[in-house]
Amino acid sequence: MEIVNARPEHFPQIYSLICELEEASLDRSKLEAVYLRNLADPGIHYLIALENGEAAGFASVHIQYLLHHGGKIAELQEIVVARERRGQGLGGRLFSEAEKTAAAAGCLQLEVCCNRKRTDSHRFYERQGMAASHFKFTEVLGGQEQT
Repeated sequence: MEIVNARPEHFPQIYSLICELEEASLDRSKLEAVYLRNLADPGIHYLIALENGEAAGFASVHIQYLLHHGGKIAELQEIVVARERRGQGLGGRLFSEAEKTAAAAGCLQLEVCCNRKRTDSHRFYERQGMAASHFKFTEVLGGQEQT
């Protein structure tokens, strides 16, 4: 098992993992356009866990300067382990790589937002040492569907 920076050719496998995470079939062409755009952004890090060339997990770390923190903050936007690979410690390994990525970039903090319905994920983040210290509020704009 190796965790590496994702490349354009990894998109089909990452697309499948994101659909699994969201429990829905998502617009492939829209996701691919965002994926390729984000690969070119130095503030976005896509990590893929590969075993024998097959994706076993994925994590994305978005880094930005936030005024109220006075520095760089990393947000773990997505983290998913393939259903058949769950419970084997891979999520913890991906999380650890996300932490290392954020620390290497000089980030002050790692944050994650998680849907309220994902109670297993909440427990996972707490096991990683994270604290549930914030709320996130959302509003759908322009007739878009909320995910």
